[in-house]
Amino acid sequence: MDSDEPVEQICRRMAELRDALASDVQDVSRSARAMVSPSFYIRQFPRTTLAVAASVGYLLIPTKKQVIEPDREALAEFVRNNQLKIDTSKAEQSQGMFSRLAVTGLSWVAKMAMNRVFQQMMTAKKIW
Repeated sequence: MDSDEPVEQICRRMAELRDALASDVQDVSRSARAMVSPSFYIRQFPRTTLAVAASVGYLLIPTKKQVIEPDREALAEFVRNNQLKIDTSKAEQSQGMFSRLAVTGLSWVAKMAMNRVFQQMMTAKKIW
């Protein structure tokens, strides 16, 4: 009977370790979900979040362009000196805004997909 006793102890210890491992995995997944959530950072670092939001807002607002309205003589002088430049960047700006919106949308979709994969992995681990 002495040889059966260590086997039972080993099985009991393995069951305890499995339970502890499952709770540890749940704790890690909870903390990972909290760290992915923007509200976690807003609550933990409100001043830093405000500073980052203000910086992003500042960078997104385009600077006001200075418009010069020269007279005919000044325009003629610019043409003679090859200093006249016609700005056609307005079409490029709209494309830049579209690409920024596309990147934002794609990153949101990628985040949602990663969350879904993570949830599927966690439910698969619960089954095992």
